[in-house]
Amino acid sequence: MPQDHDPVYDVTQDEFEERVLRASSKHTIVADFWAPWCAPCRMLSPALEKVVRSFGGSMVLAKVNVENAPDLASRYGVRGIPAVKIFRNGKIAAEFVGFKPEEEIRGILSRLVPSEVDGIADRAADLERDGRPEDAEPLYRQVIEEEPEHPGALLGLARLALARGDFEAADRLASRVAEDASEHEQAERLLARSGFLRDCALRGGREVAEKAAAEKPQDPACLYALAVCLAAEERHEEALKTLLRVLERDKQYGEGAARKAMVSIFGIVGQRSELADEYRSKLARLIY
Repeated sequence: MPQDHDPVYDVTQDEFEERVLRASSKHTIVADFWAPWCAPCRMLSPALEKVVRSFGGSMVLAKVNVENAPDLASRYGVRGIPAVKIFRNGKIAAEFVGFKPEEEIRGILSRLVPSEVDGIADRAADLERDGRPEDAEPLYRQVIEEEPEHPGALLGLARLALARGDFEAADRLASRVAEDASEHEQAERLLARSGFLRDCALRGGREVAEKAAAEKPQDPACLYALAVCLAAEERHEEALKTLLRVLERDKQYGEGAARKAMVSIFGIVGQRSELADEYRSKLARLIY
């Protein structure tokens, strides 16, 4: 939130990543896509600002002038304005288009105001980011006691379990994150990385895999073992290059294991990221 703590502020296209997507890990961010010439936008704005301010800082309103942010408008499918998109944890949690009266706005937004347990989960996440997992874990567990399927707490506990090498617990916790939760995509990425970490460990670890691949650079099994260890260490581009080498030697290796591993990495780095797009094209050219 800006230093003056006004919960209503303008956001440029360049600021959107920091002041909306990242900020939505701490606050509910209401992004209002509008334009100065839009009469319904001018009608909606006072009611929207009033409702947001009434929540006392737990929610903020980021106003995006679509005339100055055409790429953002395109990215989020804004075809009519005003378009309001509510972000939690970097994802759209709710949205609506066009003018709505104050009470209807309040009804929509009130469902997205962080609860007391959300606040506890946020404090736990802050402690985790500060390198204090031993302090974060009791808070996450407190949340789970009060709200057993709280997605943020489940994901936080899954991250802590993965960090200490408890793959079974990490998978169990991440699998409980509901599909409609904004944290679901993060949970899917965690499950994919957990799979790579487990597979790498079963194959003796990265040093063993590197040595074997150096001794047998044409062996698909050795290359695959190296690739999963690289993916486990989040060296995604190196892993993708190595998986392509596997497929060049055996397109059906492991009943499609190399292709499936590449698809898992696409999910981790972002399905529409430059890296995923580049290697999806290379994979398609190689296979088809």
